[in-house]
Amino acid sequence: MKRLVISLGALWLAAGAALAGPLEDCAQARNSAARLKGCSDVIAGAFSTDDKARAYRNRAGLRLEAGAAADAVNDYTQALRLAPPDVAGLSGRARARIVMGDVAGAIQDYDEALKLTPDSATLLLARGHAHYVRGNAKAAIADFSEALRINPSSASAFNQRGLAFRRSGDTERAIADYTSAITINPVYALAYNNRGYAYEAIGKKAEAIADFRAALMLDASLVGARDGLARLGAPAATVAETEQRIREGRALVSNYCIGCHAVGPTGDSPNPKAPPFRTLSARHPGLSLREPLSRGIAAPHDLMPKFALTPDQVDTIIAYINSLTPGAAKQVQPPKGKLAPWRVATEAVETGSIADGRAYAQKTCAECHNVSGSDARSPNPKSPRFRDIANTPGMTFTALTVWSRSTHATMPNIIIPQSDLENLSAYILSLRAQRQ
Repeated sequence: MKRLVISLGALWLAAGAALAGPLEDCAQARNSAARLKGCSDVIAGAFSTDDKARAYRNRAGLRLEAGAAADAVNDYTQALRLAPPDVAGLSGRARARIVMGDVAGAIQDYDEALKLTPDSATLLLARGHAHYVRGNAKAAIADFSEALRINPSSASAFNQRGLAFRRSGDTERAIADYTSAITINPVYALAYNNRGYAYEAIGKKAEAIADFRAALMLDASLVGARDGLARLGAPAATVAETEQRIREGRALVSNYCIGCHAVGPTGDSPNPKAPPFRTLSARHPGLSLREPLSRGIAAPHDLMPKFALTPDQVDTIIAYINSLTPGAAKQVQPPKGKLAPWRVATEAVETGSIADGRAYAQKTCAECHNVSGSDARSPNPKSPRFRDIANTPGMTFTALTVWSRSTHATMPNIIIPQSDLENLSAYILSLRAQRQ
């Protein structure tokens, strides 16, 4: 009987393996390399037009996450050619176009996507960001305000509208929006950082120092906050941590990246397709480097060498690249009340909804994890409490994103959609204890 059970088990496993194929890998494989290969096989194989359109779109998303923006634009364009225009394809191509510097093309794509879903706060926020990058503060404010009408609890929308108000010269309204963002999300490091810049610009030194310190305590990779404290003559203990991260990041890129990229303040990249690190801020205008860089490391594309770095190592590389940003080493104090255009810190288009993330956690994760933030143990003793994850040293939005995309021996093979992943990360970070 035991032999029969074993034989049936082997037969079931073989059948399961036989059911897997390019379509399944393209849609569901947890490993990004397997998904990329699956999508490429569908595109090259004898599959339906709809299947090929989905494969192009999925491969485009993988390539965009990895930083291969030009390849992503090509794939999104092929998907839109093969199937009726859809929001995912249009908005994905828009994000890739922004990375490439084609902001006008990105706005056109967002316009078309909003015709399909005119009440999408996420699309309005994305188009507002594109208007901001293009320098049109008035249009950006209009889109952010409409996004807030639809979703008044979006901390990201308040932070980005604050940036647009600041660009338009209305510093007081910018401060009010940053404050609203912090009220919604008390661990929002970028909002503290931006409010610190605004307070500094209008001469409120004590308030600026407090905000820069709060930003650094939440995210030691924010080099701008470190520089702000130095300008104001108020170094904090966390500055030493930032300096250490810069040194460690410099050592890592010298070990892993120097074969393809120019990693210093001057020089050309050995591989012409690999951008110099000092230009990465320009390739992601108005964006924090954290999300695109971490995705590029976590999900290597076709031409990028495959290597693994921990989330904390990713943070050190981000700190080092931030230190290469033009003007980071030497800042000129602007006239009182004027905007220093380089002194802003924005994030990827959406940082997630805490409320939606809580709902997703209760529905999907509560079977194994304690997701409530209480002292109770997790239902599965091997599954950490979400509160403990949030309070792990070095834990950031990016670290959670990379960790959630990685396979864990005790974790079900769940593919978390990007929007749910952002919401879940925002909720987990909301459980973080306030650091003193």
